[in-house]
Amino acid sequence: MHLSSMTGYGRGSAEVKTHALRVEIEITTVNRKSLDLSVSSPKEWNGLETKCAQWLGGRIQRGRVQVQVKVELANDDDSGFAIDHASMKQQLESLRGFAVAENIPFNPDAQLILELAKTVQTGKGIPAWQELEAEINAAFKAALKGVCEMRQAEGVALAKDLTERINGLEKIRGDIALASESTVANHHTALVERLSKLKLDLDLNDDRVLKEVAIFADRSDISEEITRLESHVAQFKKCLTSHEPSGRKMDFICQEIHREFNTIGSKSASIGITK
Repeated sequence: MHLSSMTGYGRGSAEVKTHALRVEIEITTVNRKSLDLSVSSPKEWNGLETKCAQWLGGRIQRGRVQVQVKVELANDDDSGFAIDHASMKQQLESLRGFAVAENIPFNPDAQLILELAKTVQTGKGIPAWQELEAEINAAFKAALKGVCEMRQAEGVALAKDLTERINGLEKIRGDIALASESTVANHHTALVERLSKLKLDLDLNDDRVLKEVAIFADRSDISEEITRLESHVAQFKKCLTSHEPSGRKMDFICQEIHREFNTIGSKSASIGITK
């Protein structure tokens, strides 16, 4: 089976040793009629959404696709950030020079150093995404692989359920086709019996009798609908094993199957077929 679900989740990560960073990517997909890609990434990484769209590479053609990109320090210490000693020293010297110029006592304590370290870390920024493109791509591929595997696994379950349902409809179509073969003959027999009970002096080969039977046969003929149902069922089964996205086509076929069954129910004069 090649049917794929619209719902999926995947996660991937990659280490950037040259910058002591880790890139983490989560991808989620849900149902939508067209492809709707949304990328959430660090504000410094403008243009990454276009690259993510290229990396999808047609693997997902429909649905709401949400990509979340996170960047973290690869080796967090107890404080949650790495100290840039050079920047810290420069900032302390600047503060010391300002204090001397303003004749303010300057005695740095642990609290000042901690706050200064946070400021330096916050202002440090991250490299441009183009510098980390290989690592980002690796994390993206891993996340996309997880999404596709989940969608395919759910697709197998859906295909099994839909196969059972379409087989059930196919059996009903076969039962209707079999029952319809005797509908005209049964009507002719019933008509003859009614005429006999009325004791009318009427030749059963009279043109009026034959015309009545012909009109009934034409009015209640459902052979065209049965043939169309057979075709629709075959097309639906083909969709279940197609490598191409088939959800919208299957939805259309379901509408047509319903239309044909509804027409049969309206045209048929047989209570058995109607049931």
